[in-house]
Amino acid sequence: MKRIVTIALLALTVLLAGCSSQPEKVERAYTDAEIKEFALEMLSRSGLPYEEYEKLRRAIENPQHRMSRTSRELDALRDSATRGESRS
Repeated sequence: MKRIVTIALLALTVLLAGCSSQPEKVERAYTDAEIKEFALEMLSRSGLPYEEYEKLRRAIENPQHRMSRTSRELDALRDSATRGESRS
C-alpha cells in the first residue's frame, strides 16, 4: 500500500513539475527611433486628409515639447493653480 501511495505521489510531482510554466522572456525596451518609425507607419495607414497627415507627421518627426510630466511637476502645477485661485 505504501508503495502505491509513494508511486502515485512521485508521479503527481513529476506531472506537476512538467506542467509548470517556463519563465517569460524579458522584453527589451523599444528605442526612440523604433517608436518614431512605428508611429509614422501607423500614420501613413490612417487615411487622414493630406493637411492633417502633414501636421501630425511634422509633430512626430520634430517634437517641440515633452509628452509626459513627472508627478512632482504635476503637483507643482496644481499648487500654483490653487494659489492663483485663492488670491483671486
